Amino acid sequence: MVIGGLFNLYYTPSAVEQGFTKLPHYKPCTGLDVMSLKNTYAMVFALEEINRNSTLLPGVKLGYRLLDSCSNSLWALQSALSLIGGDAHSCNSTASSSAAYDQPGEKAGGQSVPLLIGAASSTTTLILSRILGPLSVPLISYLASCPCLSDRYKFPNVFRTIPSDLYQARAMAQLAIRFRWTWIGAVVINNDYGNLAIQTFQKETQGKGVCLEFIETVGRETILIDARRAALKIQASTAKVILIFCWYTDVKKVFLELAKIHVTDRQFLASEAWSTSDEILKDLAISKVASGVLGVAIRSSKIPGFENYLRSLHPTRRPDDDFLREFWEMEFGCSPGATQSQAVPLSSYLSPLKKLNNRLNVSTSSLSNKSLMKASLPPCSGRESLEEVQNHFTDTSQLRVAYNVYLAVYAAAHALHSLLSCPNRDSSSGRNSSCSSSKQIKPFELLQSLNKVNVTTPQGEMFYFEGADIPAKYDLVNWQNTPEGSLKLVLIGRVDGFDINLNESAIEWNSGSNQVLFFVSVVHLSFGPM
Repeated sequence: MVIGGLFNLYYTPSAVEQGFTKLPHYKPCTGLDVMSLKNTYAMVFALEEINRNSTLLPGVKLGYRLLDSCSNSLWALQSALSLIGGDAHSCNSTASSSAAYDQPGEKAGGQSVPLLIGAASSTTTLILSRILGPLSVPLISYLASCPCLSDRYKFPNVFRTIPSDLYQARAMAQLAIRFRWTWIGAVVINNDYGNLAIQTFQKETQGKGVCLEFIETVGRETILIDARRAALKIQASTAKVILIFCWYTDVKKVFLELAKIHVTDRQFLASEAWSTSDEILKDLAISKVASGVLGVAIRSSKIPGFENYLRSLHPTRRPDDDFLREFWEMEFGCSPGATQSQAVPLSSYLSPLKKLNNRLNVSTSSLSNKSLMKASLPPCSGRESLEEVQNHFTDTSQLRVAYNVYLAVYAAAHALHSLLSCPNRDSSSGRNSSCSSSKQIKPFELLQSLNKVNVTTPQGEMFYFEGADIPAKYDLVNWQNTPEGSLKLVLIGRVDGFDINLNESAIEWNSGSNQVLFFVSVVHLSFGPM
C-alpha cells in the first residue's frame, strides 16, 4: 500500500508571462525550503513508525511517494495526477524532485496511490479537490486553512489537520478589539488564503471600532516588486498596527524592504503562516522591524523519537533521496557523490509526466547550471553528520506543521485499518493477528472510512474530523528581543475554538515596553464645497 505526498520543497517559482501566442516558458523553481523538508521527513517517520507498530495495520507495510509541488498549483496538479495515475515515466526532475519507499517486490513508481497527504496551500487544495473529486480521491492537507474548504458539498474529498482560518481570523479580530486598535493596515497574499482571511477579519470587526486604512496585496511570482510597494505603503500610512496574512518568505521580503527605509515603529499582527518563522526570527537585518510581533500560531506538539530520526539521516543510507542530497550540499558545502554506481535513481521514474513537461515547454537550462554548481563542490569526507548540528532542520522543540503532517498520516492509517478488516487494536487476542483482507483499496471506500476516524494519537490526544475540519486550537506567540540582537519566540497564550486565554503582562511590544499600547488614530475628514 503506497501513500502519496505533496510538499512545497522549493519556494521560488519562476515568473511566467503568458501571452497566449506561444507555449508558456517555465523554469524550475529554486530555493530548497528546509522547514518543508523537515515536514516531508515527518511523513516518512510516521509511516516507518506505523510499519513497526504491531497493532496498527499488522501485516501491512505502507510505502510512500513524495513529490515537490514547487509552490505552484500547476506543478501540484501535475504531480498529483502522476501519483494517482501511478505514472512511472521520467522527466529528469525538470519540474520536481522525488523520494520514495517501495514495498519488497514492488515499485512505487508503477503503483497508483489511493490518497494524498497535501497540498500545502488552500488554493492548490481547492484546485486538486475539484479535479480529483469525481474520482473520490481523499486529500488530507496539513496547511490548507481556507474557510471555503469546510463546504462538504463543494469539497467532499478534503480533510485537513489544520483549523479553518475562520477561527484564526476571529482570534486576530478579538485581539484588535481587545487592545483597541482602531486604525490598522493590512498586507495579504493575493490568493484564497489571504483574501478570505481578511474578509473574515473585516466581518468580525465591523461595528466594533476597528477600521482598515489600507489593504495591500502581494503575489508570489511578483513578490520583489510587491514587497517594495507594500513597504512604501506602510511607511506612508498613519496606521501603527499592520496585519499580515502571507507566507513567511513573502513577509521576509517585505521586512527587508522596511529595513532599507528604516521603518521600525510598527506593531505587526501575524497569521500562522509566518508567526513562528525561524528564518525571520534569526535574521539580524530585520530584527528591529520585526520586534514585538504578536501572532497566532499552529498549536505545537512533540513527536517522540523524531529528533533522533532527523539526526540519523545520511545520504549513504538514503542514496536515492534527491532532497537530502541537496540539503547535505547546502549544510556541509560538499557533494556526497555517487554512492550506487549501478543503481537507477528513483527520480528517473517518480517525477511527473515527461510528455506533459514537453507540452509546457519547461526549461532545463537552469538545471544544467545547477548541476555545474554541484560539480564544483568538493567531495564529502563521509564523516559529516547531523548529530551535533543545531539549526532549523534539527530543532524539534516546537513542531507545528510537521505535527500536522504526522497526524494526517495517522488518520490515513486508521482509516486503512478499518477497511482492511484488521483486528481490534484493544483486543489482546489479536496480538499476533494480521489484517485479513488484502483487497485493493478503492479511493471512495477510503474517503468514507476517513469520515469515521475517531482515535487517540500516540501522544494521547483525541483526534477526529468534523466534516473536513479538526477542532480549532492555536498558540498565541510574541517575538521578543534577545541579548544577541536576534528575536525569540515566547508563548503568551492559547486559543481553543473561540476562546482566548492571554497573558498580557508577558507581551513585549514593538517599543520594548510591557505596557499595553493603544494605537488610536483620529481620522480627519475634509469636505469640499456643497
